[in-house]
This record gives sequence, C-alpha cells and structure tokens, in this order.
Amino acid sequence: MSEELLRCHPSIIVENTLRTAIALLIILFFWVRSLDMPYIVGLAVPLVVLIAFHYRQWKLTFIRFGETDIVVERKTLFKLKKTIPYSRIASVNINRGVINRLFGTSKLIININSGYNAVKPEASLTFEQRFADRMCEEISRRINCAEMPSFGEEVEPLVQFTTADVILHGLFSVPTYQSILGAFFLANSVIEQYRSTITQAGADLGGSLISLFMFFLLTVLPAVRHMIYYYGFKVYRKGDTIFLQHGLIRLYNISFNISRINAIKVKNTLVSRLLGRSCIEAEVVGIGSDDGRGTTRPLISILKDDAITQRLFVELVPEFIYEGEAEKQPDGARSVLIGRTIIASAVLIAVMAYPSMLAYERFASGGNGIVDAMLPYAFPLLTALAIIAIVYSVSVSLRVREMDTGERLFTFVNGILDRETVVMSYDKVQMVHVIRGPLARRFGVASAKVFLLSSTGTSSMSSGLFREDGLERICEIVMERATRGRR
Repeated sequence: MSEELLRCHPSIIVENTLRTAIALLIILFFWVRSLDMPYIVGLAVPLVVLIAFHYRQWKLTFIRFGETDIVVERKTLFKLKKTIPYSRIASVNINRGVINRLFGTSKLIININSGYNAVKPEASLTFEQRFADRMCEEISRRINCAEMPSFGEEVEPLVQFTTADVILHGLFSVPTYQSILGAFFLANSVIEQYRSTITQAGADLGGSLISLFMFFLLTVLPAVRHMIYYYGFKVYRKGDTIFLQHGLIRLYNISFNISRINAIKVKNTLVSRLLGRSCIEAEVVGIGSDDGRGTTRPLISILKDDAITQRLFVELVPEFIYEGEAEKQPDGARSVLIGRTIIASAVLIAVMAYPSMLAYERFASGGNGIVDAMLPYAFPLLTALAIIAIVYSVSVSLRVREMDTGERLFTFVNGILDRETVVMSYDKVQMVHVIRGPLARRFGVASAKVFLLSSTGTSSMSSGLFREDGLERICEIVMERATRGRR
C-alpha cells in the first residue's frame, strides 16, 4: 500500500451538491407552488454556497492507504480523523451510481464488523474506476489473507437469473400482510370512486385518491424498487467468498467471506409458495451502503424454483447444512395456543359488542340508508372473521413451527402466511432470551428469542413454544462454546 495522501475524485462535489440541491428544489416547489424568477435567483444563492462548501470539503479531505490501516482525515473547521485498521474491516465493495458512470468513477464502500455501523458504511470513497477496483482487490487480500478474485473477472454464475425472475421476485416477495393491505386500499379506492361518481358526479375523489396512494405506497412501490435493485442479479462463490452483482440504476458489487455470515434464511410468501418459489437471505454484518440500502439484508438467491433454491443453498453455504431431526411443538404448546385463542376471542367479542349495539340502535331509530342497514351485520361479521383468522393461525402454527438443534447449528421454522427457515450458528449468537408466560409455565413450555448481529444492526429470531429444557440447552451450548473460545 502507498503512504501517499489522496483525495476523492472531484465528481463527489457534483454528487453531493446535486443531492442537496434536489431536496431544496422540492421544498421550494411545495412552498411557493411556482418557480418564478425571484425564487430561481433565491435558489441560486444557497446553491453557490453549497458548491463552495462541498468543494472546500473535498479539497481538505485526504485519504491514506497505509500498511496496517486506512486513514480518512478532514481538515475543515470541524476536523475529523478516522482510522480503519484492516483487521477490523468486514467487507469492501464497489457501487456505481448514475453520476459514477458518467464520470467513469466507482464508490469504494468500506464496512467494519460492527452492529453500530451496520446500516451506514465506515467510509465511502469515490475514485477513478480502475483505481477503485485495484484498491478493492488489495484490501480484500489483506482482510482475507488470501488471493481474492476480482469483480471484473468473467465468472459463470451458479444459476442464471432472468429478467422474468427479477419481475416475479419484485411482485411476490412483498410480505403477504402488506399485499393484503394494498389490495384493501385498492378495493376501497374503486368503491369510493364509484360512490363519488354516483352520488356527487365526481365532485369529491379525495378518499379514492388517498386509498390509491396507499395502494401504490404499500404494493407497487416496493415491487418496483425490488425490480430495480435486483435487476441483473448474479451470485457465485470463489473459495470462501460469496459475490453478488445486481442493480439497474445503481450497480452493486458486494462480497463477503463465509465466516461473516451469522445465519441463513430460506423464505417465501404465500403467493411465492403457491408458485413453488423461495429465496435465500443471509444475516451478514459489514455490507452497509451509503445510498440507504444498507438496511437491506443481502439475498444470495432471489425467488427461484424450490429445487434450484435448495441446490444454491448446498453450493453457496454448505457450512450451514447439518443432519438433524426437526421437533414439532409439543402438546403443551397446543394447550397454551388454545387458551390464548379463547382469551383473544373473548376480548374481541367484548370490544366489538358496544359498536354493534350502537349500529343496531341507529338503524332501529330510523336509519334507512344502505350503510345504516349494513352496519348491524358488519361488526358481528368482522368479529367472526377475526376469530376464524385466529383459529386458523393457531392450527397453522402447530403444523408449521419447528425447532432443530445440532452440534454446531440450530434451526427455527416459523410463519403463518409467510414462512422462513432460519439456520443459525451457536458461535454467532449474541444473546438468548427464554420467555415463559403464565400459561406457558402452567403447561411446561416456553419460547426463545435469539439475538444476532446483522446488516440492520441487531436482529432477533423467535421460536415457537417448545419444552423449556430444549430451549435452555441452546443457551448452555452458546455459553459453553463462548468459554471455550470457539466464538
């Protein structure tokens, strides 16, 4: 490594200024509702100040790639000196946005293995593309103590993910409850628009537009965002490193060592399960991105046929495969869940009784509209449907939820509408909380919440209701391996 002091590429001035200027422009537009000449002149003044500020910040910020660490030093009014030892770096990745491609540059994203810095990278440095690629390779060799492949190498991916796969993933990877809410708002929008057209000849479409906006926010926007983010998805493994490449507008090149993975999840939603598709998600620390996508857990496989997903699981993360025998929830769990169902149903009936009486009194006192006629039946119907949903969730929970404990790994299987199988390593567990409620203690069962570090900071995995000694055994193994220095 060179001890020479470097600056980021000057294009960072344009990127930072443009980002802030767009935000100011949006605020100004909603504030004044027009962009007349006086307001344009007024906008030019802060824009010039922004350019000068970002120019000075760029000119007085220096980077040094030393033999043992990376130093980022800013010598502005508010001075900053950040030292990043190579031994603490979890991953170094390459991102290329629109501005990067216009100027022939790349962002070098450096992350440390820390839950505190999980969402935002420790350093985001913009350099000329070839230099950024070379530094990425050199840093990767240092942190992995081995020769690392380059993102530029032509490597045949394990599975070809087509554009159709990306579209299907965008459409059907949205959580089922979110899709149901979106469908509710879409139906409400259609009903409101119909009522407005019939009663007021289209004079008031406010309710319809609000519902339509909520449908767009809950269903359409997440689907489109996933399609753009995972476009051109590729995954492959070389040695102990997994490589991901994807992105339509911003290009993401992500790599991480297999030792950085704390857990693996095989997930599917209700619709994707009906289509026989599932995806694989990894809990990894140290892959944050400066564009806000650091809050996204990395997928090592988007929605694909179950058989292909299983093959990818074996080829990409064989370290998370073990022989075991899954344990269903015991009879005590059935008793607890039935007790909870009775209590929840009683509370629901008590809460809904009063509005049902009010609706009936309103109808009996002379209400003759369609809404007044339907209200006395709507509340009991909604109550019955809610109780049926609770009973259904209990039956599915008893059938689906499982636990399996091995020597190195353990597994939780969860989900009512959306399912996930989580394989975790004892060595990567931060904490285990065994929870025993009054009913659970009565029937000798408990649930567990396992805390791990992830790309979103700290995440937790919950189990179903199992025997206390089985869940306590997980705690004992975690502590035993920790005292032996296996962590």
